[in-house]
Amino acid sequence: MSDMQVYDSDVKMIPVISQVRAIWENRGLLGLLVRRDLTVRYKRSIIGIWWSLLNPLFTTAVMYYVFNTVFKARLPSGAPFAPYLLSGVLLMAFFNQGLTMGADSVATGAGVLTKVYVRPEIFAASSAISSAINFLIGFIPLTVVLLIAKAHPGAKSPLVLVVILCMTLFVTGLALLLSIAYINFDDSRSLISIFLMALQYMTPVFYPISVLGPHTKRVILLNPLTSYLDIFRSVYGGGTTASSHEWVVMIASSIIAFILGFWVFIKKWPGLVGKL
Repeated sequence: MSDMQVYDSDVKMIPVISQVRAIWENRGLLGLLVRRDLTVRYKRSIIGIWWSLLNPLFTTAVMYYVFNTVFKARLPSGAPFAPYLLSGVLLMAFFNQGLTMGADSVATGAGVLTKVYVRPEIFAASSAISSAINFLIGFIPLTVVLLIAKAHPGAKSPLVLVVILCMTLFVTGLALLLSIAYINFDDSRSLISIFLMALQYMTPVFYPISVLGPHTKRVILLNPLTSYLDIFRSVYGGGTTASSHEWVVMIASSIIAFILGFWVFIKKWPGLVGKL
């Protein structure tokens, strides 16, 4: 009994630090939740986890057919269009899945939260990590497409781990903020689906920024996902050249979103418990 973790509501929690520590102390549960997310996602799928490979390939094939003749000749440094496009599809899938699944996981985890003491943030973290694993699986078709296009990942490829870490932090923080809306407002899921569709077009997934007018370009560059995508393409395939400013934007936005998400969530959580 002396090793059992006991929750004491009188113990003062330090925002973010206490939450991250609690997740680390329950890393065994975190691993189980990640495995559950990956298993449940493909439970009723005939081809199982292979859908992580085929889904982005199908999406890329359709977009390639539509946009290849429009943007192929306008890519910087003559970069091949197929890997440029697939890298954008993979990163946006990482963001979209991690955000929506993470936000929804807090509400769907209500059965556990009302029976045992578990920090609810662990559900959002597990969804972000499982999305990161799916993103890594997507490197298989991306690498094949790069080789077919007579390109290669390059010596900077290990830096993609920094992109994955930053995106995981970014998605976790935003998912916690979004989960507050999911619990409070039933129609928030419909609104976020519209927002994500608009964000898809506001991120240079299938078009180069160079084709945009000056006013539109400024708006697109305000989107932090643009920096994530440019850096990803730069370190894995050399489709673009990322600037130091983009690195700063990516790292700063991930840290700010992570801290802000945890801080706001812990403030709002006591009022959300009764709504689960």
